[in-house]
Amino acid sequence: MIFSRADVLIPSPTIDLEKWSVIACDQHSAEPEYWDALDRFVGNAPSTLRMMLPEAYLDRDAVQEAESIHETMQHYLENGVFTELHDSYIYAERTLPSGAVRRGLVGKVDLDQYDYRKGSVSPIRATEGTVEERLPPRVRIRSEAPLEMPHIMIFIDDPEDYVFSSVEPGQLLYDFTLNCGGGHLIGRQITGSAADRIDSAFTRLSDAAKNKYSGYAPVVLAIGDGNHSLATAKKCGDHDAMAEIVNINDPAIVFEPIHRVLFGTDTTDFIRQYGSSITRLERTDDYASLIAETDRFCKDYLARHGGTVDYIHNDDAAIEMGSRENCAAILLPTLDKRTLFDSVVKHGPFPKKSFSIGQAAEKRYYLECRKLGR
Repeated sequence: MIFSRADVLIPSPTIDLEKWSVIACDQHSAEPEYWDALDRFVGNAPSTLRMMLPEAYLDRDAVQEAESIHETMQHYLENGVFTELHDSYIYAERTLPSGAVRRGLVGKVDLDQYDYRKGSVSPIRATEGTVEERLPPRVRIRSEAPLEMPHIMIFIDDPEDYVFSSVEPGQLLYDFTLNCGGGHLIGRQITGSAADRIDSAFTRLSDAAKNKYSGYAPVVLAIGDGNHSLATAKKCGDHDAMAEIVNINDPAIVFEPIHRVLFGTDTTDFIRQYGSSITRLERTDDYASLIAETDRFCKDYLARHGGTVDYIHNDDAAIEMGSRENCAAILLPTLDKRTLFDSVVKHGPFPKKSFSIGQAAEKRYYLECRKLGR
């Protein structure tokens, strides 16, 4: 099975879920104030915040942070923080800040059918380039971690809705409001014969992909968010990893651009070229080339004028940051999600940071965990 049920850990009923569940570590990377405020809100309560390192804090001592994370995980495992659900899927309904409801299915993916490297023809494939230099800090944490908690979201291209039309939600597991304006989350357990029907739906989905891309190696699962986390699991020698599956055809799946913001640079030449410290690029037929050209421009500009680049998911945030002294912003257009699978099958992954699934507040929040048996 390319995607299957798992033994899932969820917080025990006594845990405050609003403090437990926090947004993915790669969000708000240029806004440490977001994470500082979240830290104050969580306080001493059990929280997934204590089991990961926000990218806004990557300047901290990586070894010390990894040790602290491992100790916290072990403490939670030994002190009744978790309830374990055996051989189950979790059906999740996320009400986004926009009011749209995004359907997801949490289980585990078969990493033996995943290859993130350039030229991959595996049925589970990266949609964006993997930066090998970003993996060592993640490997340091996962390689000795007693459990995992995913922020990975994976696309299926299921226009017939084989998978989610087969879902028969079971026992209610959680129903709560996410912190920091993330919306609302409901989760229900699926096991037994109801899970068998989902297994059959994935078999139909795999067969449909083979028929659709005759002459090409088909992509059944395409990584939407968390490719570096999945690549880390592969690097650690794991054979499977938890993730949430979503249907790219779901109206609640909205692609957003990831903008480039230059910090601490001399913006004189930038303003001379674009007329402002903020410029917005137009969509082209070759989106991958547009991203690659933009990244080359940023690299060359910073080499001449100094500074750093960060990748910002929110239009307003990028504009505000680009308006600061010694900063500039390049606003990217949106990738048409309907072209994603076809492009990855025929041309390989897009450059890194090419698109985002919704705005920052709509990203996946950590909640479920799984023992790694280390």
